[in-house]
Amino acid sequence: MENISIVSLLSLLGVIISVTLSFIISKYQNKIELIKIHSEFIGKLYSKRLEAYLEIYELVSGYIKDIKRKGIIYAELLVFYENYSKLDSKSGILFSYTGFYSDQLMKRIATFLINNKTSPFTDNQKEDLLEKLEYVETTMKLELGVYVYRDPATIIKKYDFPERKKKMLEVIIQNYSKGNIEFLH
Repeated sequence: MENISIVSLLSLLGVIISVTLSFIISKYQNKIELIKIHSEFIGKLYSKRLEAYLEIYELVSGYIKDIKRKGIIYAELLVFYENYSKLDSKSGILFSYTGFYSDQLMKRIATFLINNKTSPFTDNQKEDLLEKLEYVETTMKLELGVYVYRDPATIIKKYDFPERKKKMLEVIIQNYSKGNIEFLH
């Protein structure tokens, strides 16, 4: 009788160990699968985001060069903002936290447009607009990986920039994870 009890206990213990190991292995495999799915999703999102940011960067950078060359021409500013709005509608869902706040800064340009329809643009308004656009341009460079090593989660390398860009980049880096753009009027 005792032999049957010992055999039964050993069998029960074997079943308990087997079920426990099976549960642990299953949970571990599920976790690995979820990490794999998440990694694939993040990779695809990041790839799409980079495509969208490249388009935005090209638009903003080209317009900055136009302003520096010709000044602010209201009709061209309207066309620029219309083109930006189309890109925003097309790919705004892909924006990161920082990209979202750069987008909010671009929306401040709409306010600038509404408030300055009839008056000629002053040098201060031109500098203010350029500062906002250059912030967006620099943020897009940061998001595209121009200033980072490997990906946005790694250490940011600083290169030799003109002093104004260096200060702007430092402010962006300080506010990068916070999404804070209040420092730009």
